[in-house]
Amino acid sequence: MVLADGGIVAIDEFDKMRPADRVAIHEAMEQQTISIAKAGITTVLNTRSSVLAAANPVFGRYDDLKSAAENINLMTTILSRFDLIFLVRDIREDERDRDICRHVMGIHTSSSIESHPNGGGGGLRGSGGGAYGDNGGTGGDCNGSTNAG
Repeated sequence: MVLADGGIVAIDEFDKMRPADRVAIHEAMEQQTISIAKAGITTVLNTRSSVLAAANPVFGRYDDLKSAAENINLMTTILSRFDLIFLVRDIREDERDRDICRHVMGIHTSSSIESHPNGGGGGLRGSGGGAYGDNGGTGGDCNGSTNAG
């Protein structure tokens, strides 16, 4: 956070941080400084930065019956340091998930970039059909099996 003084720190897997690191992050977020004592020299370094952090829910699934703090499994003292908390949830929809899978597979298994004018199969569209592409008869399909081609 010292290197990002005056900027933005992005932290992934915030929930999997070691307890010692959580204490250090808490001090840095609360006081906007970190105290260091090395080789007989004591100093205070600035950590005036914005923190963007991502965390996964406990056991990999968000439980609607629990609070955000319980789902993320972080101390409320750390959570209270964030001005905004966004919950991004993946709601399972088999048909929509399959369409997205076909689109991604179509992009990665196509044999030539010319078949996709903007390099990505024309984009993911709504349920109008035809825009998701198919896997071109090669590679895997979105049901977990593979085609012989």
